[in-house]
Amino acid sequence: MAFLLLSLAALSPRAARAEDPWADTVVSYNAIDPNPGFNTPEKMLGEPAGGGTLTPNNGSLHSIGRPGAAPGSYVLLKFNTPVTDDPLNPMGLDFIVFGNSTWAGGNPLRKWVEPGLVEISEDVNGNGVPDDPWYVIPGSRSLGRTVLPGGIGNPSPALAGTVFNTNTDGKERDWGYSDMTPTHRKYLDNYVRPDDPFTVGLTPRSGGGDAFDIKWAVPVDGTGNPNGISRLHFIRISAFINMADGTFGYVTPEIDAVADVAPDVDTDGDGILDEYETRVAGTDPSRPESTVLALEIPPEDGDSPAGKKLGTAKDARGNALTLYSSGLRSGVRDYNCLVDILPVSDPAPGAAIVGKLKSGAVRRFDSSVPDFQAGQVQDAELTIAYTGAEIAGLDEAGLQPYRFNGAAFTQDGVSSVTKDTKKNLLTFRSRYAGLFLLASTAGAGDQDTEAIPVTLTASPTSGVAGAPGTEITVQSGVILLAGGAPVPNGTQFTVSSTLGAVTSPDANPSLSGVQVAAVGGRISFTLRCGTVAGTATVAAASLDGTASGSLAVPVSAGPAAGPVDLFTLNAQPKAPGPVDFTTGPVRDAFGNLLDQNSRVTVAVRGGRVIAPGDAFPAEEGHQISLRGGVANFSVRVDAGDAGSTARLEVFLYADPDETELVAAETWLLEVADLPLRGAVPLAALLALAAAWRLRRRAA
Repeated sequence: MAFLLLSLAALSPRAARAEDPWADTVVSYNAIDPNPGFNTPEKMLGEPAGGGTLTPNNGSLHSIGRPGAAPGSYVLLKFNTPVTDDPLNPMGLDFIVFGNSTWAGGNPLRKWVEPGLVEISEDVNGNGVPDDPWYVIPGSRSLGRTVLPGGIGNPSPALAGTVFNTNTDGKERDWGYSDMTPTHRKYLDNYVRPDDPFTVGLTPRSGGGDAFDIKWAVPVDGTGNPNGISRLHFIRISAFINMADGTFGYVTPEIDAVADVAPDVDTDGDGILDEYETRVAGTDPSRPESTVLALEIPPEDGDSPAGKKLGTAKDARGNALTLYSSGLRSGVRDYNCLVDILPVSDPAPGAAIVGKLKSGAVRRFDSSVPDFQAGQVQDAELTIAYTGAEIAGLDEAGLQPYRFNGAAFTQDGVSSVTKDTKKNLLTFRSRYAGLFLLASTAGAGDQDTEAIPVTLTASPTSGVAGAPGTEITVQSGVILLAGGAPVPNGTQFTVSSTLGAVTSPDANPSLSGVQVAAVGGRISFTLRCGTVAGTATVAAASLDGTASGSLAVPVSAGPAAGPVDLFTLNAQPKAPGPVDFTTGPVRDAFGNLLDQNSRVTVAVRGGRVIAPGDAFPAEEGHQISLRGGVANFSVRVDAGDAGSTARLEVFLYADPDETELVAAETWLLEVADLPLRGAVPLAALLALAAAWRLRRRAA
């Protein structure tokens, strides 16, 4: 295999901000039998692009190759800005190598890994060439450079391929090598936050990958000062396990990216580390309103069903921008949104608003996603905090927001206007970011009046997505004016729901939205759940926005719909097992992921389900509760004589009566002399995994 020496000019690295925290240059590489289609070294430069713990994003990887004749298989990358051993870094960890490891069935105790040996070097002489001393990170197995270039066999217990962590104390068995930990999807600043390499599972807000402390490094020749390096410019990652898998071919470490860990410093308290703001986002780490908001939340960090709050940017005065999920997002898309809120002047004093007088309350809501619907989230919730001086001479109750479109002021895309005149806050939804100005008719200015609450209740209290979905009736309590009298009959309120649709007749079609009229001081309306599951925000507001209320209504997914992927977690399952199974994501007919309150029915021919136990023994069939939208279970196979073949059929149903089949698979298994030695029942692994997840989230 030819040795390749490349310069940055010869590659096209992913676009990156100057002084960003990602590796900058492929200095050299050699690949012996890399996985076909993954021999593109420039993919290691720039930001990671992970896919999660279950399914990696294989479009962002370079395959290092397998061990072999000198110089072996390796990659050598350079950082223009050195990575330092910074005591302010979380857990003292300094850099992260991202790969494509996965958790089998979402279980962090059972993983597919292809480890690489990591070495680092500082450009001591400043010539930009990796000709200074190298240091190796021995990792949990205390390995040195003597394993290179020819590599070693897979040790026992296994370090590569499908590995099982049998520890019961929540500690990882192996650490200190690349491609051992999954890479999350992008979420806020997670790619500069390290995972704790010693603890099972992923650290909350971490982007995954394998994190390293520069202090772990020792000289490659075994001599010199083990603490002789405090920063690095170069990193070399080498293949060192000689192993071939019948399904995936050679074990070859895959690398997505390498990142410099950000110090645990968040000056403005917006939840985004300062160095991410300055080195990646370009936002201001001293102003919380200049920040990064998520457009979706990975399942490992809590997921983002429709209606879930994604984040808020807020300044010291109370001006705010909040994003909410609209459910499942798809296609090529952004995962983060850069936002800012600025007080500005009227850009067009001569542009009149018909029938209105302009106030001095002008705010610019900047967003890297200017059209929130195109960004696959709900219309943004914007709040303008105004002062008495800004609305002097205007009717406070009549204030309305208007967006400047470059030529005129418009309410296109504006909805759900509410006011808290006591706190001088006006809140509304907008499809678009941009510059907004409050306007009203002439009046007495700031009156400091109390907001009028509208209390809403729903019957039923929750719904199910469908076409059509559940019909829900929403009613208010008696709506009382400031003097204690109920609102007059005929008083109109604009009603809305972020999921589904209001189906009551519109009392005033000349206005945008749906209006209902009060009767006996109350309002009542119906809505119909649509095909999107999540949490619906149902709202009602008087036409002047001074009386308002909202209600959260859960909308669950419908029954499971096929086809659902079903596969074994055992590399080479044999009878009598146990044989461990997992499913792909279980969704309803509209693509909604079934939540942890959902279940499916498992039926087996040629064996029996042994774990977990029946979640609902009172119903027919063996019920399995879903976790993270997937089902995991173990089966004991009916086996004959050793060397014979056992037939196992597994069926998955959406209902206990086993009428809605969503998955069916058949396996022919060799009967072993004894059950597989060293196998850990999936039930025990699942229990341990759940305990570690809960323990880490509590921490």
